[in-house]
Amino acid sequence: MNRSKLLVLGATALGMGAAAAGAYRATHPSDAQGPASPGPGRGRPQLADDLFDLPADVVHHELPTPDGGVVHAIERGRGRPLVLLHGITLRADVWAPQFHHLADRYRVIAVDLRGHGASRAGRDGFGIPRLAADLATLLEGLDLHDAIVVGHSMGGMTAMQFCGDFPEVLAERVAGLVFIATRAHQVLPPYVDRLARRLVAQGQHRLDGGRELPARATVNARIVRTAFGDRPSAKAIGIVAEMGSSMDPRALIPSLDGLIDHDARTALRATRTPSLVVVGTRDLLTPVPSGRHLAHLLPECEFVVLPRAGHQLMQERPAELAELIDAFAAKVAGAEPSVAAAVRAGDGRVDEDRVEPTPEPAPLAGED
Repeated sequence: MNRSKLLVLGATALGMGAAAAGAYRATHPSDAQGPASPGPGRGRPQLADDLFDLPADVVHHELPTPDGGVVHAIERGRGRPLVLLHGITLRADVWAPQFHHLADRYRVIAVDLRGHGASRAGRDGFGIPRLAADLATLLEGLDLHDAIVVGHSMGGMTAMQFCGDFPEVLAERVAGLVFIATRAHQVLPPYVDRLARRLVAQGQHRLDGGRELPARATVNARIVRTAFGDRPSAKAIGIVAEMGSSMDPRALIPSLDGLIDHDARTALRATRTPSLVVVGTRDLLTPVPSGRHLAHLLPECEFVVLPRAGHQLMQERPAELAELIDAFAAKVAGAEPSVAAAVRAGDGRVDEDRVEPTPEPAPLAGED
């Protein structure tokens, strides 16, 4: 692999390694409310490999952005729009399981965030505010209404920024928000934040000077495995590794820089759109406490903890995620009073006691 694609992975691996020892207690199932289920580990059936392949009949869209870029998206199905936003280094096709599980009842639309896949940045460059503007472009360009926006990791942060920057578009076109394995702020632990900022600045300086980035890590299955929980699919791991290794560092470095500065707490407190937050107990990147903190910032939010799941929930637990999206859609439509009630009525794989209501948001210590 070319050295110029690797610096950000070195910074990410460094942050994960430094945080892993202290993160285990925070992400252990005992942190989640309710009993740890004995079922979802070794007794869970392995997912079929073809679930991770996109269906052949997806439709492609290319939408021009105001700054001269292009938003690429893929679509399948009919019904309420379901807009899927991936995390950093990934692409729209990471949502392949959702195209299989949900396109029979939703208009499923997965987006390549700018700098990823076939989307291209315009003159405004990269960063989460630019991604939020691209989401507004997509919603308006496809004339979507009553959409449920589902954001994973950086995609979730994109949706948070969108809430603050485009409240009118949110009110007109979005009925609900689902945040998967993401954070409201402080993406990196404080003790690695400064080093990560320095590495990113050095990497950007080298790119601006036309030089390659130094090799600090490699994208391989062993590194990617740490983003997954219990018994992941080998094919899913390979897909994530391929996506990470193929991303252009000219997009990767400024995208990581945007993650480091992310802070959506003010925007989230002002958001009245119904929402759901989902996290896995074995997610080292966005652990249970950060997910619960996010949920407590949002009015009208419910919080779900999936035992033994990691960061890649769309690939690890597609059936459970489909069940939760259905339950959330039922709540948004007024057919059920809550996600918990819809889960109980559906009698599926998600236990009702895994769904926590959250109180009205309260200021954090030290905040105005």
